[in-house]
Amino acid sequence: MGNILIFDFVIIGIFKIMNNLQPSIKTVWSINILIRSVFYTVITFLIEYFVIKNNIEDWILPIGVLAVSVLVLGFILAFVAPIFMYKFWKFDVREDEIYTERGVLTRHKTTAPFSRIQHLEIQQGVIEGMFGLSKFVIYTAGTRGADLVIPGLPIEYAEALRDQLKNITTEDAV
Repeated sequence: MGNILIFDFVIIGIFKIMNNLQPSIKTVWSINILIRSVFYTVITFLIEYFVIKNNIEDWILPIGVLAVSVLVLGFILAFVAPIFMYKFWKFDVREDEIYTERGVLTRHKTTAPFSRIQHLEIQQGVIEGMFGLSKFVIYTAGTRGADLVIPGLPIEYAEALRDQLKNITTEDAV
């Protein structure tokens, strides 16, 4: 009889469909990576120009080669990383918890039980706002790493989810 329960769990697990993020989150992630790449390129160029040029006599590379390398790597990463990040980012609102799976190289599977939710927040940066997206942040009781962030949700969906969870957690508290 114990084997039947395990088998049922496996079957349910196989057919459980989880939610994906909005596809436009890939563009938001790409833009954010490009902005960071430009910032790192400027920092690298300044280090090359002011530190390496003046302090390392045996430096064989021309000034700017490292900075351009950082920029090229950033551009490649901006177009490849979001595809994989999106592919491996899923979430599910279950009967008594929110479950997320994410991670390209390191997989993270996280649950946030409704009974542990402290407060809920919707965040929207400038770039996310241009695409009508937001981050849904769930703060839970606990210490380190006690919050759960679901990026790439349409603002309307995030607000509806916030209201739904707010009602559930209020009922649990009473």
